[in-house]
Amino acid sequence: MKKTNYYALKLAFTYFFFATLWILFSDRLVTALATNLEMHELGQAFKGHFFVVVTSMMLWSLARRNHLALERASDIDSVTGLHSPSVFMRHVDTLLAPQEQQTSYVLVIIDIDGFTSLTNKLGFERTNHLLSDMAHAIEESTLFDKLTSRIHADRFACLVALDGASDMALYIDRLHRECHRHLQRYEQQATCSIGVALFGPDGDDAATLMTAATRALNEAKKRKNTVTYHDIHLTEQAQKRRQLVSALRVAINNKEIEVVFQPQYRLTSGELSGLEVLARWTHETYGVVPPSTFITLAEEQGFCEELTALVLEKAANQLRDSDLLGTVIQRVSVNISAVEFNSQSAIRRIDDYLKLNPEFARYLCLEITETAALDDILECARVVDTLKRHGVAFSIDDFGVGYTSLGMFNRINVDEIKIDRSFIHSMETDSRAKAITAGIIDIAKRLEINVVAEGVETATQLALLKSFGCEYVQGYYLGYPSTLSELKVAMPVRKVNANIDNS
Repeated sequence: MKKTNYYALKLAFTYFFFATLWILFSDRLVTALATNLEMHELGQAFKGHFFVVVTSMMLWSLARRNHLALERASDIDSVTGLHSPSVFMRHVDTLLAPQEQQTSYVLVIIDIDGFTSLTNKLGFERTNHLLSDMAHAIEESTLFDKLTSRIHADRFACLVALDGASDMALYIDRLHRECHRHLQRYEQQATCSIGVALFGPDGDDAATLMTAATRALNEAKKRKNTVTYHDIHLTEQAQKRRQLVSALRVAINNKEIEVVFQPQYRLTSGELSGLEVLARWTHETYGVVPPSTFITLAEEQGFCEELTALVLEKAANQLRDSDLLGTVIQRVSVNISAVEFNSQSAIRRIDDYLKLNPEFARYLCLEITETAALDDILECARVVDTLKRHGVAFSIDDFGVGYTSLGMFNRINVDEIKIDRSFIHSMETDSRAKAITAGIIDIAKRLEINVVAEGVETATQLALLKSFGCEYVQGYYLGYPSTLSELKVAMPVRKVNANIDNS
């Protein structure tokens, strides 16, 4: 509006200046050029028409500028900068129009619970700031393509293009968490509810999808701070997921996550040389929850730092009590997720732990995935050098399955690589896997980097690895993950099994 006023003032001044000059000089010009009365009358007529044309163009320009400003004002929400409801619905219909739709679309409606009372607490200005922050949280929640609108005072709609059903659950969960986090900046008790409708099953145009998502939202509002799908089965899945997340938080806080130890053996002697620490969770309702499930949830929900801290604490305490650390066991491996490794706060937390536990740090080997190492190789090298000051070793886990770059060994000071189990499983039947495994072992030995082959399940695999000169192995053939007490009992038997006679 300020720009429009400025433009109108500028146009009025220009008109005034032009009209003044025209009045002062136009008559003189006509008089000077006219040689007779007829030409003088013709000049006066032309002068008048020209003045009308110029002023008409000025008025048209101002009217057009004002009209465009009004259109933009009606298309864009002034508080949040998002699309207006009419523009949003029009764009949604355009996106959903193609007959053969290859993209999976989800319509999400987010509503702030108890908005009226919240507004009374915050006041007009802070409420507008809150709504603007909410819009930002929705826009920045993921990298998925999305179209967002503020469709009511406290209600937002978002059409999201997803890659699949798994992405949908992850996106909705992250969106709910981000909105909740932004709301709590203004009011600790503030929450929001979400209704979700899927393109296809719940509707094939903007109007039907909006109706379905609104119905789902109305159900969510009955319980508040929940996510409800128009499809009741998806709602049940979402509720189970939220319950599992809540139970995992409690399990970590109450230190109910247990650790077991996967033995690693020196292949030449058959002696137990190291342990890989693995987390296990058994819930009274859900039973044994696979690590692939609860570790992924911890990463998604942002509390994998707490999980890693608990695993390190339990492993260190149990190993100290067992008297194995520094005698039989010379290396203890713990996985650090890519999420943690790329988080400055997580690395600081690990750094602080190592400072307080120097004796345990001497035997600790931190495992990071190849993908995490290659995301930002320079930052990875810096983190590795920072933590290695405490005496820890570093291992590249699942080596060979990512975009392997041997050049990273020139920049990252790693002590060990673990050949991914997929190569070990394929060695007996796939000559290429066999050649790749032998090549990785040969290169690592030349670089003076230790090699651990994981996932060894047969005597043939063990014999092949020994012929390649692999130094360390682990897998179910040699020993299952177990407690330290079980491991002590089984040590003599495992050593016999680990010795392979190639004669």
